[in-house]
Amino acid sequence: MTTVFVRLPNHIGDACMTMPALDLLEASGLTLSLVGKSAMGELFEGTQRRFDPIEGSLFNDIKRIKELAASQTNPVGLLMPNSLSSALLFRSAGIRCTGLSTDGRKLLLEHAIPEPGRMHEAQRFWYVAVEALKAWGIKPAYEEMPSRLSMKLAARNEAGARNLASRINLPAKYAILAPIAKGLHEGKEKYWKHFNELVEPLRKRGIEPVVFPARDEVEAVKRATPNATIYEPTSLGNFAALASKAAIVIANDSGVSHVAAAVNAPQVTIIGVTDIDRTSPWSDRNVIVGEKGRWPSVAEVINAIDKCLGKPV
Repeated sequence: MTTVFVRLPNHIGDACMTMPALDLLEASGLTLSLVGKSAMGELFEGTQRRFDPIEGSLFNDIKRIKELAASQTNPVGLLMPNSLSSALLFRSAGIRCTGLSTDGRKLLLEHAIPEPGRMHEAQRFWYVAVEALKAWGIKPAYEEMPSRLSMKLAARNEAGARNLASRINLPAKYAILAPIAKGLHEGKEKYWKHFNELVEPLRKRGIEPVVFPARDEVEAVKRATPNATIYEPTSLGNFAALASKAAIVIANDSGVSHVAAAVNAPQVTIIGVTDIDRTSPWSDRNVIVGEKGRWPSVAEVINAIDKCLGKPV
């Protein structure tokens, strides 16, 4: 067995948190062929691993993945998501699956991995990779999970970020703010409502607060941070490259916070409704402020910013 088809999670943050697990699989001698939503492709382009998008139409996706799997003899797959649909996709495409025995999909799996106890999602993906290697009779290349993620930026995204920074006259020292977090968590809004109150304190510290909104968030960002410098939307890969050069990234517990962790940016993550021990960014350069059930004050966030700026690289 050399090539493994890996079904990535559907959300940007979760996809970022698979990076240590994917690196382990590759270091252990496997060639990875990634499958996921099209938006995830740029997160992994720098690794030069094959990436094939799915569109959400099960029939069309099965047809496409079946054609892909036909290029391999006895193809095998690894499921990072917990869903029944991900197992159905690979099994219907003729790919023998390994994954957690969740969501009633055990009968669809060649190797059903027992669910672990409560742990961080990055550790959970790592556990899946380690147990899959054992099931396939492959010794893991190393045992200790890294304390940081490991996004490899594509050269075109690094160039795109440089060109964009030059065109918009991006200040040399900037803080990326991410004030929007879409959806609800346990019925509650996932975003802190005081990002605009960070603008002047950041400027007093010689750091320009900027926002690169998603295309469907432009108006919401203007309402949330009217005093920040708001630029045009850019691609996910370009955004990651910009985040890697930021003095600091300040975000809710959202996709942006995980992208920042993936590029090893100094960051403050603002928590109010999510579980710190499960979904916070996997980074030793991350300062968390707030807790589940209590959003932090502006003063607490500013203190966290100062703490983060003072942390060693």
